[in-house]
Amino acid sequence: MGWKRRHLATTVLLMAGAWSFEVSAGCTRQIINRSGYVLAVSQNGGPAFTVRPHTARAVRLSDPGSLDLTAHCPGSRLSGLAPAASVAEASFSYNAVLDRCYFDIGPDFFAGELGRGFLPRADTQPFTLNNPRQGDIVLRPFAAACPSVR
Repeated sequence: MGWKRRHLATTVLLMAGAWSFEVSAGCTRQIINRSGYVLAVSQNGGPAFTVRPHTARAVRLSDPGSLDLTAHCPGSRLSGLAPAASVAEASFSYNAVLDRCYFDIGPDFFAGELGRGFLPRADTQPFTLNNPRQGDIVLRPFAAACPSVR
């Protein structure tokens, strides 16, 4: 009779543990900077981090959220001491559903099957969203006038 009680107690503990953990939706995706500009990124209004020219940085997209992106001229000071020369700014919202993450762009044509963001839009330039994977974002090379830096 002792083994039955231990077995029952073990089963109850395992079931309680199974109910206590939380399943969260999210993915690790890339922010890729293929341009010669410095990219400042803020996730969900948090502190900004930098993605230097011709590099990439991994970011965790979880739950619905947003990314604020600002491209700056190289050599401009990003500290609060002097204004940085901004050449491109954009804000994009994203969704994370289980293991699928994507930016909310484009028409709702395939929304039920693939989620929004399947078809690209021209007004995201110079950024490319959901490419090469759903949830990735790329700053493409583009021409912008930057002031000379001493």
